[in-house]
Amino acid sequence: GLALSLCLSVRKILNILWGNRIYVLALAPALSYTFLLFNDFYYVSGILALCVSGWLIVAYIKISNPKIRILVGIVFLMLLYWLFGGAYLVFAASIVLIEILTRVFNDLSLLGIKNIGLIGYLLLVVIIPLFARYFLVTDTFLQSYFSTAYYKFRLVFPTSILFIFLSFPIIVLYYGMIHRLLSDRIVRFLQYVCVLLLLVYGGYGFYQFSDFEMEREMKYDNMVVNQQWEEIIATADHTLPTGRQGRLALMLALGKMDLLSTRMFSFQPELSDFFIPYGVHGMAPLIANEPYFHLGLINFSQMLAMETIESTPDAVMPVRAVKRYAETCIITGQYDVAEKFLRYLQKTFFYKQWADEAMQFLHHDEKVNAHPIWGKLRAMQVKDDLYFQFDHKDLSLICLLRSDNRNRLAYEYLMAFYLLRKDFDNFLKFFPLMEGLNLKEIPIVYQQALVYIETLLPDSPNAFANLSIQDEVRRRIKIYADAFQNGGSKNPERMKQLFGDTYWYYVHFIEPHEN
Repeated sequence: GLALSLCLSVRKILNILWGNRIYVLALAPALSYTFLLFNDFYYVSGILALCVSGWLIVAYIKISNPKIRILVGIVFLMLLYWLFGGAYLVFAASIVLIEILTRVFNDLSLLGIKNIGLIGYLLLVVIIPLFARYFLVTDTFLQSYFSTAYYKFRLVFPTSILFIFLSFPIIVLYYGMIHRLLSDRIVRFLQYVCVLLLLVYGGYGFYQFSDFEMEREMKYDNMVVNQQWEEIIATADHTLPTGRQGRLALMLALGKMDLLSTRMFSFQPELSDFFIPYGVHGMAPLIANEPYFHLGLINFSQMLAMETIESTPDAVMPVRAVKRYAETCIITGQYDVAEKFLRYLQKTFFYKQWADEAMQFLHHDEKVNAHPIWGKLRAMQVKDDLYFQFDHKDLSLICLLRSDNRNRLAYEYLMAFYLLRKDFDNFLKFFPLMEGLNLKEIPIVYQQALVYIETLLPDSPNAFANLSIQDEVRRRIKIYADAFQNGGSKNPERMKQLFGDTYWYYVHFIEPHEN
């Protein structure tokens, strides 16, 4: 909608100035900014600023009285600077250029203002940011002119935005000059050239700047925020996620739906799919917090939320991280700290209602304990002190199970960790803990692991004989063994087609990668 409005504003300016014609280049600023918005570091406020500037230019040039137009121009300049920062330069450059062109081509309907008006505009362009920087805001010299509203890294102003800003007055100048100085035949030829260039530019831009893989990652992240676990699995069934965030979302969804120990190997899992490493010299994706929170590692979830708040490139607190930090404070009983962050959320548009409801839980342990999520996570918290080590995640999961042996998600993550590392000793060591989960039967993945381990032993232990392993699993491993011995070991693709969803295929053909 903003891109369309921006196109219409440029077209309207050109129509008023040079008459009703086809202005192909009116598409260029909106198309260019659309390409920028494929990059998460650029804000949508930039295209909004250009759009408002365009329509204010339209309003300005419609005023026929020069004195009124000067006053309106001054007001618009100050208004644009206050609301959108650097966009006021687009307005100033455009109206000064239009006034000069009005003088050059005195047959236009506009009446040019006097030199004092143009000088006044130019002085305002220089003085307004200096005045604001001295009396109103403390910022860098560059940002006092351009503002931090367009790009997340506040110490730079991208040249791409500068070029788009400059395209406004350049387009006005281009059409003003060619329609006045060139013949109709040359103008038509240039129109065709502009169409061709715009098509090439558009195709190149969508090819070069679009990142559909990142869009899919954002989709999975959004579904995790809304706890749409079934939708995550259904999406992965249709198209297997390849990005790190999508893979993490899928494994978490399988765990939350109690399907990790049943369907894990249908999605070609790796050790790196369960957690995203946290580096102290950068900002981890927001989704990296989610497994720790849902597992019950609340302190580490809280630390990650605060690190996210502190390490954003634009120094603005992400509201999602603030919400998670407030939740962890409620769960751990840090009610005064939670209140501080809930006050921030109460001032937001989308999170105000949630914050108001969360306020009702402060200093009420019984209400928190009865909450379907917070109460469960409070009970699941680690009771022992531990030093979290990313390279030894199993130790943290074991501590979770020591605190609450009914924590099924922690148990399935632990067993998945050992299975993916092909650590059969620890898998068998912690297998008996499954009794505390009150499962009706042994999950299919565990059955496949058990019958495989059984083939490695010279004699089947009595413990294995008492396990309720399905006949179909025993039958299928024999088929797998025959296929593997009869050429399958040298034909991984064929074995993947037949047995790619089994643990046996993983054991023989996949090397574990933790990072």
